[in-house]
Amino acid sequence: MRYWLIGKKQEFQFAVTLTIKQTITVKNDKGTYKHKLQRRDVDSIAEKFTHKLNEQVFGHSAKRHKRKLLYIPIVEGVNNGKNLHLHIAVGHYPKGRLPNQFPQLVQNAIALVTELDEQHRVDVMDSGWFEYITKELSARDTDNVLWQLA
Repeated sequence: MRYWLIGKKQEFQFAVTLTIKQTITVKNDKGTYKHKLQRRDVDSIAEKFTHKLNEQVFGHSAKRHKRKLLYIPIVEGVNNGKNLHLHIAVGHYPKGRLPNQFPQLVQNAIALVTELDEQHRVDVMDSGWFEYITKELSARDTDNVLWQLA
């Protein structure tokens, strides 16, 4: 599976790394408490982010015409002691948009997702990055790929 993903790299223009807050403050009718974010929380965080990024890139067309970017999000930090974070390959960026606008669009989307830290990285996709983000995947273990968003 890893080699299949690597074979798709020509479809992607950008490499995004997002840091996830390790705990968030939750308020409910019983009070306020700290919630430690876990792997099961990352799916909804990634979904919120991709939704917000689609809105930043396509405006009202994202919702009205279901326009969206192509994503391959991979979670890292699940069983290896690292902090949870996301690596996302992003493709299908519109030809009419300037590529140098993309980092600001990512930053705007991050600001709209409370579970994401401000620290992030946006790069132009280059050789070696797909290999790097798939390093923890194996032929039988692709659980950290968020297939529902791909």
